[in-house]
Amino acid sequence: MNEHPTLGASGLGGRLPLLPLGALDEAQRTVHAQLQVTRLPGAAAAGYTAALPDGRLIGPFNVMLRNPRIAKPLLEWAQAITESGIPADVREVVVLTVAAHWRAGYALYAHSAGAARAGLPQAAIEALGQGDDTPCGLRAEADVAHRVATALVRDHHMPDDLYAEAVATFDTDGLVALVNLIGQYLNTCALLTCFQVPAPTQRPTSAPTA
Repeated sequence: MNEHPTLGASGLGGRLPLLPLGALDEAQRTVHAQLQVTRLPGAAAAGYTAALPDGRLIGPFNVMLRNPRIAKPLLEWAQAITESGIPADVREVVVLTVAAHWRAGYALYAHSAGAARAGLPQAAIEALGQGDDTPCGLRAEADVAHRVATALVRDHHMPDDLYAEAVATFDTDGLVALVNLIGQYLNTCALLTCFQVPAPTQRPTSAPTA
């Protein structure tokens, strides 16, 4: 068995054991192939681990394989958001903001790497990961996106002045895409939290079960 040097692969699934390729049914293999094309290249480019050398998936992807009927349209939704034109730094700021409020370790691990690749200053990445309300060093667009995500995830309310600023910054279509990105990562963080999926640098909090 190939194991991550920091955390044995037996713990990387959290409450769910990692599914080996040989155990996947046809529907799961279809989702696995879809992930190989749509999500895993970004992980490789950013330098974080999403798949082990033997093909087993970690992070939210191992969870998604458990229910291919839901995973397939979710991945199509995620791909549509990816293709909507949200700038890379804005995207990573939003994801880190959501993940920090959920304390979702794997998402913080993965998207801290993604944020560095998108050019965010390290101090801003660390501040976002800690849930800081006023991270320094963000571009104006990214700052607005951070405040939008905070308003929706933490306060469950979008003030009129922030809404007007967001529409002026992104236009209505862009704001719809941004809010969908927030929703995508609310879903992802809920999966990570429910199944206690760790980052590769974390200790597992419980033994995997079937």
